[in-house]
Amino acid sequence: MRKPFQNGSRVPENMSAISFQPREIRSYLLKWKEEFFPPKILDRYLFGEFFKIFIGTVILLTGIMLLSLVNDNMRNFTTTKAPRYHIALFLLYSLPKIISTTVVSMSLMFSICFTVGQFSVNKELVSMMAAGISFFRIVTPLIAFGILMWIFMLLGTELIVRPVNKLAKIEHDTLTEGMGTLANSVYQFHVKGKEGFYYLYFYDPDKDEINGGFNYIRLRPDGSPETVISSLKAKYNYETKLWKMKKVEEWHFDNDLKLVSQETFLEKEYELPEDPKYFKVPAGSVEEMNLFQLEEEQKRRIQKGLAYGDVLTEKHAVFATPMMTIIVTLIGTIAGYFTKKTAGVASLGITIGVVLVYYIFNSAGKSLGENAVIPAFAGVWITPGLFLGLCFWMFRRMNL
Repeated sequence: MRKPFQNGSRVPENMSAISFQPREIRSYLLKWKEEFFPPKILDRYLFGEFFKIFIGTVILLTGIMLLSLVNDNMRNFTTTKAPRYHIALFLLYSLPKIISTTVVSMSLMFSICFTVGQFSVNKELVSMMAAGISFFRIVTPLIAFGILMWIFMLLGTELIVRPVNKLAKIEHDTLTEGMGTLANSVYQFHVKGKEGFYYLYFYDPDKDEINGGFNYIRLRPDGSPETVISSLKAKYNYETKLWKMKKVEEWHFDNDLKLVSQETFLEKEYELPEDPKYFKVPAGSVEEMNLFQLEEEQKRRIQKGLAYGDVLTEKHAVFATPMMTIIVTLIGTIAGYFTKKTAGVASLGITIGVVLVYYIFNSAGKSLGENAVIPAFAGVWITPGLFLGLCFWMFRRMNL
C-alpha cells in the first residue's frame, strides 16, 4: 500500500488508474497543486539543503574542468602569435560546453546523493517516513528539478552551447594559426559532383587553389567512367569560369572500359560543373549545429555522396544527451537512500562510478551508430534506455 501525501492524499498507483477525461485530469492536477503549492516546510528544507550543495559543486567542478582545459592547451597559449585576449575568449566560449556536458550531470548526482544520504545517515528519512510520508513523496522536489534541468539543458544546448561552440572553434583556430600543425596544412577530400567524382589533396580556400593533386573522373549516364583527369595543381578563374591545371594527364575510355587515349599536358584549362565553393565545408563540426542545421547538413552530404552517420547520431543526441540529468537524479535518490555511512565519501564514489560507466556505454553506442554498425537511433538511445529502465525497476522492486 502506498504511503499518503502529507495532507492525506495518495499518489495514484499508476497512470492507467486515471480516467483520461478532462474532469478527472483537472481533478488529478488540482491534487498535485494542493500538495506542492505553496511548498511545504519539508520540501523547502530538503530542496534548500540540496541546492546549496548543487551550486557549490557546479562552481568547484567548473573550476577544475577549466584548469584541465588550460593545461591541455598550454602549448598553444604560450606559443601563439595572436593577441592574448583570444585566450580569454577561447576559455569563455568553452565554458558552456564544459558545464553542459560534464559539470551539470556530475553536480546533480553528487548533490542529490549527498543530500539524501546525509538525511539517511542522520535518520531524518526514517523520521519522515515514520510520519507516513513515502520516500517517493520526500524526493519528488528533487526529481522535478531533474526533469526541469532536462528541459533547460535541451533548450540551452540548442540556443547557447552549439552557437558558442562555433565561436570557441574560431578562437582556437586563431590561437593555432601559423603553428604548422598537421590539421592546418593538409586537407584530403573526395566528393561526388554533378557529372563525376573529385579527389583533392590540399585545398587552399584563401587562394581558391588546389595543390598536391587534383583528380576528376567524369562518368557517363550509365555510371561508367568516360574521362579521368589528373593534375598536380589546379586554380579556378572566376572570369572565364575555367579550371587552369598544371602537369596534367588525361585518359579516355570507351563503353567497354578499354583505354582509348592517354595524353599529357604541361598546362590545360577545363570547364567543370563545380567551382571552388563546392569544396568548402562551411558548416563545421556537428557539435556546432542546431537541429535545423543538422538537417541541412544531412541533405548536403547526401548530395555530395559523403558519410553522414555522425549527423544522424547527433540529431538523436540533441534529445538523448540531456536525459542524463533525469537518470542521475533517479540514481542519486536511490543511492542516497541506501547510504549508511559517511555520505560525502559514498556520494563521491557513486557519482564517479555511475558517470564513468554511463559515458563509456554512451560513447560506444554513438560510435557504433556513426559507423552504421547499428542504427543511429539505437546507438544513441540504448544507454539512456537501459539506465532509465534500471532506475524504474529499482523504484518498483524496492517499493520506494
